[in-house]
Amino acid sequence: MSGFFSKSRLSLLSLIVPIALLVLWEWSIDTHHIPNTILASPSQVAKDFIIFLRNGSLFVHCAASLRRLVLGYLIGTVLGLFLGASVGVSKLTQRLISPTIQFLVPIPPIAWIPLLIILLGIGEVSKVALVALASFFTLYFNTVQGFRATDQKLVDVANVYKKSNLELVFKVLFPSAMPQIFAGLRSALALSWILLIAAEVIASSKGLGWLIWDARNFSRPDDMIVGIITIGILGKLSDSALVALENRVVRWRYVFTGK
Repeated sequence: MSGFFSKSRLSLLSLIVPIALLVLWEWSIDTHHIPNTILASPSQVAKDFIIFLRNGSLFVHCAASLRRLVLGYLIGTVLGLFLGASVGVSKLTQRLISPTIQFLVPIPPIAWIPLLIILLGIGEVSKVALVALASFFTLYFNTVQGFRATDQKLVDVANVYKKSNLELVFKVLFPSAMPQIFAGLRSALALSWILLIAAEVIASSKGLGWLIWDARNFSRPDDMIVGIITIGILGKLSDSALVALENRVVRWRYVFTGK
């Protein structure tokens, strides 16, 4: 029972800052410290949110953005995991692949947008490719780092027991690298959301990024904030899903979580 009350108290504490910000936000609009034409009040945004839900347009934009995000994220993370594991295990593969990737990494992902549009057009493919590109680089480096951070003693024990290379990879290196891989998955997901919205702003006719930019162009601050809040909700839900998966996969890990 005491644990329940402790968790309830922590949940209530986490609401203090959001509620305070909402109250300050509403007060600023009501007292005209911030013009209503520049920023909509929370009450206006809530009404607009309900309208979007009722007419179904918010679901259309969410579906478009999520489709691009999921497809690009899966492509990028699978390739990043595969190549990262290959480079982490093999010095020969590292010499073949690593120099090229290290040359490309300093280029900001958003700088690829004009080239991708030229090569792939302004349709879905260029947006998916941008998300895949960012996800790939992030997970690649986290996977390599996770493999190379494996305790050498674990590898020596596997060699003593004459484990095959596949057994070494899947029973020693992968489990050891899992915390680093999941950190890369979460970072790649956050970066994917950022670049997806940027791509939708530049070239799109639907999606949450397009919704925000269209609302900004036509002075609809309530629509704009609805799009921003929706991204925050979807981003939080997707990250929480990854955290839940991580807790199941690496449940053996016992780490400090704060006092």
